[in-house]
Amino acid sequence: MWSHKVSDRQLAYCRHILRFRKALNLTSVDSLEGLVTRFILPSVALEAWIGTNASLLDIGSGMGIPGIPLLIARPDLSGVLVDRRMKRVEFLRHVVRALGLKCRVYCADAAKVRLDVAADVVVARAVANPTELLRLSAPLVRRGGEALLPTGSSVAAEGVDSWCALDRVALQFGDGSAQPVLRYRRL
Repeated sequence: MWSHKVSDRQLAYCRHILRFRKALNLTSVDSLEGLVTRFILPSVALEAWIGTNASLLDIGSGMGIPGIPLLIARPDLSGVLVDRRMKRVEFLRHVVRALGLKCRVYCADAAKVRLDVAADVVVARAVANPTELLRLSAPLVRRGGEALLPTGSSVAAEGVDSWCALDRVALQFGDGSAQPVLRYRRL
């Protein structure tokens, strides 16, 4: 089992994923432990860089990673999940209702989304290369806001118009694995 405390709500979320994973092609991971280790713990680890009462934008949310685990772990956060695939959006809306999360879900291409209020933090996992993702999300994030982008081990933080590269960190987990994360600040 995993060494980190996993909440009942996080486990409930994992059970929703397992229930719909094949029908919606959510993930090949087929166990609670696998979901927690591969998705929940790395997602929740991002909270170290998210301020109190922040608004979170998850672009290309898919099955809700990393947005939903962060919203579960941090009830002070409000969120917006964006995905362009209607079946996944329906799944996300189901999970948001079932878990009572403060979150809106949009079925749209991120380039076409308009938010009432710019987000404090944007997160995305395996959506696009960081440069493209930052350009796409710049109009959706307030000046001074941040981008937290879990990425592959070979990707380096680069300067992008409207963004300043802060650093590249590797989150370490109890099983010896690491997740590189690129951090940027919106100019």
